[in-house]
Amino acid sequence: MVELSIENSRPVAGADAQDAAVRLREIIGQIREAADPERGMAALEPALRQAKDGWRDVRRLLVSPFVREGRFVPAIAALEVLIAVHPSRVDDRRLLASLFGRMQQWDRAIAEADAAAGIEPGNAALHAVRIQLRVQAGRVAEAAEAARATRAMAQSEPGEAHSWMMAFVRNGDVAEAADIAAALDPDKLPNERVATMAVRALMGDGRNAAAIGLGDAALSAGHDCAALRSSLGLSHLRRGTEEDRKVHAVAHFEAGLQAAPADVRLLTLYGETLLRAGRYQEAVAPLARAIELAPELEQTRALYARTLRYTLQYGDAADQLMKLVEGSPDKLLWQRAAIGALSQAGRKEEAEALFTRYIATRGARLPDTFQEAMARMEEKLDTAPIPQARLDWAWSLRGDTSIDRAAWERRARWGHMVDHLLLDWLECRQERAEEAMQLLGELDTGERFFAPLLAAGRGVVVATAHVGPMYAGLMALELVGIPSRWLATAPNSARSSYAEALISTADQTEAQVAKACMRALGSGYVLCLAIDGAANPAAPRTSFEGQEVTYSSFASHLAHRMGVPSVFYAPRWENGRVAYTLEMLPAANPDEDAQAYSQRWQKAYFERLREHLATEPENLRLSGGIWRHVTPADRSARP
Repeated sequence: MVELSIENSRPVAGADAQDAAVRLREIIGQIREAADPERGMAALEPALRQAKDGWRDVRRLLVSPFVREGRFVPAIAALEVLIAVHPSRVDDRRLLASLFGRMQQWDRAIAEADAAAGIEPGNAALHAVRIQLRVQAGRVAEAAEAARATRAMAQSEPGEAHSWMMAFVRNGDVAEAADIAAALDPDKLPNERVATMAVRALMGDGRNAAAIGLGDAALSAGHDCAALRSSLGLSHLRRGTEEDRKVHAVAHFEAGLQAAPADVRLLTLYGETLLRAGRYQEAVAPLARAIELAPELEQTRALYARTLRYTLQYGDAADQLMKLVEGSPDKLLWQRAAIGALSQAGRKEEAEALFTRYIATRGARLPDTFQEAMARMEEKLDTAPIPQARLDWAWSLRGDTSIDRAAWERRARWGHMVDHLLLDWLECRQERAEEAMQLLGELDTGERFFAPLLAAGRGVVVATAHVGPMYAGLMALELVGIPSRWLATAPNSARSSYAEALISTADQTEAQVAKACMRALGSGYVLCLAIDGAANPAAPRTSFEGQEVTYSSFASHLAHRMGVPSVFYAPRWENGRVAYTLEMLPAANPDEDAQAYSQRWQKAYFERLREHLATEPENLRLSGGIWRHVTPADRSARP
């Protein structure tokens, strides 16, 4: 029997080895019973060096119990002894890195993970830990760099691919994450975690069809979980067909909630999707539950308020919106919505008071003169909040294909911002509205156009869209004295300069709005409707130039029913002034039924709208209406 020297701190053989193991366990027991376990660690290292395979007892009898009890400091101390004695054991370093991470000691956690991967550089799981810890530490750029340097491992070990995709997604490198996801074999997805992250990565890169295909394959393989259902439902929403929105997305969110009934994000998504599908009553419960669990979520509360409105609970809807106003008193979006809700609930005085405050807040942000406001706007063009998908779609519709893209976008942004400035000026600078009216071009043409139509004593349906300087129309009709009514989502208020001309959808039911429109036409008014816009979240859509756009047949059916002429109207910029496109839309043929007429009318309307969109970029507007649901082109076929 060979005995090894104690002085050299090496394991001994035979009976002495058994004694060394007994001695190690005694020390482990003493450390476990000590009030201050760290102080007893000094005796652990020499005993561990003497005991053959003593690391097993240290892990089993000392480290594991401390970890189970949540006593990470002594667990870390014991692991540091283990690593000092057995420096090439990667499992100890990996556990140590994990404990440092749980204590948010990120530098030490990352150092241990890097050391473990350095010992076994071909171990994908260890590199996954390195990447994951950097993500958890908020060092996403470092995480992405580490992922990029070891990307081949994610493809060779798909079970660990989640960490690589997560690092790329968090760093904004969605195309790289999606490339890893696209390389996965849909029939051999390793687990639900990887499947969920892969769907998310593909969706983030605009590869919605690919995300849906991969997600469906994951479900078929039994990898079902709430997170996967959430990402898969979102992929359907982003692809955006009617069946996607009203059937598939709803089904996935509902299935996700069966697994995670208190998931606030899923509750919100489910409720919102039901709301936009017109299933108002069903949307109430999930949204109510979501704000019960997370009352601080403003957008969820706003959705809940809309649902209450469409289930005719006007008072409750107003209460919810006033909570938003009280929680974010400077947020104009909530103020505007609350004004309409208060009016609809019959709380007129509150609505008037809030409208006064709303106008004052906006007015305080405006310069003293319209000229100064225009000059300041030029400096802010790059801040115009226009989604890139809208710019891309509008670019594809342009008539002049020789124009520079950067210059075109700048002019498009200018048109967007000027129109919103016009609304601010009309509402907040009523006493100086004439300054904005200087933008109006020659008005005689419009007056001559409408004169013979109105001479018959009947009203006229004017169909427009969310294009060009929309709000200039209010000024123009006021100046020429044409009796008009405008259908709009703006909340009505007796104090607004255009209140008499407004039929507001914000504070009336659809039936009330329809009756007001018919009364206006019957009284010989010009009735202006932006038929690509609707307050109703479940408003119908139709296909137009490769996109699903909101479209209401209300205008054509109204013209048919009332027997009045209809006109296509679009404001546009011409030599720095607002001009107007006015063209007759089809009249109903004798004995033509409403449906046939409506289809013919719709075709003519979209033909004229398409012509307008091909004009100068200032004439686009790029918000509301046809722009609201524009989605990027699906990138699933990307090589």
